[in-house]
Order: sequence, then structure tokens, then C-alpha cells
Amino acid sequence: MNYIQLKDVSKYWGTTKAVENLNIEIKKGEFVIFLGPSGCGKSTTLRLIAGLEEVSSGQIEIDGTNVNNTDPANRNVSMVFQSYALFPHLNVAENIIFGLKVRKVEKNERNARLVKVAEIVGLEDLLMRKPSELSGGQRQRVAIARALVNDPSIILADEPTGNLDSKTSYGIMDLFTELHNRGNTIIMVTHEEDIAAYSKR
Repeated sequence: MNYIQLKDVSKYWGTTKAVENLNIEIKKGEFVIFLGPSGCGKSTTLRLIAGLEEVSSGQIEIDGTNVNNTDPANRNVSMVFQSYALFPHLNVAENIIFGLKVRKVEKNERNARLVKVAEIVGLEDLLMRKPSELSGGQRQRVAIARALVNDPSIILADEPTGNLDSKTSYGIMDLFTELHNRGNTIIMVTHEEDIAAYSKR
């Protein structure tokens, strides 16, 4: 059975068609990349899957369940953005566990998850630093760790290498490949052909 399925999904803003009659089938554990130019509906599709935008028509299913009316917090999906979206006044550790604190996850559980994801993304020695003290690649790793700490079944990545130089971008792609090898289902958006090709090497 397909893990994520979009059935004739469309998204309109007035007369503007962002996505029209899109059909996609993704199996659990796949690493899928949407490649295309800006404005073709890639990011909108991610936001529809995440529940950050409502579909105009059609149906989105995750693990066999229609999630059209399911709150984003209940889709077991985490999203990584191009802009990092880190809180500048919080250190790395605080940024990573911020969502857990909001959901009132017990402190020992928060700390255990923090240690685990920091090791996965290679941030063990940077937890006390502020975002301003980090490189672009390190900031993106914080954003990825923040997504991972929720233990999502699906990771959505919207142009995660868009603000990075080539060498750093490939390092981030290596990290996503490692996450895929760990069993995560990943959907990524990019307009960079070399990034898409690198992920398939």
C-alpha cells in the first residue's frame, strides 16, 4: 500500500493555479525529490502534505487515512525550510527542543531526544552556541535536528540547500541520505539539478 498518496489534488488562490490535478504515490521509506523551477508548485505541494495549506480539491492520504481535515500537528510530519527559521535568542539545544517544551514533553524525555538527534546530525559540541555563532550548514543541521526530535514518520524539506554553498550543500544531502537509510520517508523540493543528481548517486 502507498504510504503517501495525492489524488487529483489542486490548490488555487483565486484564479491562480498553484497545483492542478496532481497524483502522486509514495511508499514508506522512499526518498523522493521534486525538481523544477520556482513557481511550478513544488513548495505548495509540500505545504499541502504538511497541512500548512488546505487543498482546494482532491484528497491527501497518509498511511491509508484521508488527512485533508487533519491538523498539521497530528500528521506525524516535520518540515525543514530553506530559511532555517531559528530563534536567535535561543541556543542550539533550546531551538531543537522548543516544540517539545511547547507540547509539555517531560524534561528527561526532552533531554534524551536532544542527545540522540544532536549525535545524528553532528551537533554534540555546539549545543550551547547561538545561531549567530554558527555557519549556514550548521544552522541547517539545527533545523533538521528540530524536525527529527519530534520523531516524525515523514520529513519534508523545502529547498534545504538553497542558502548554502556547493560543498556545504552536499554535506546536508549526505545527512538526508543517512536519515533515509535510517528508515525515514523523505520528500524534498529543489530547483538545483546537481543537488537532485547528487542524492541519486
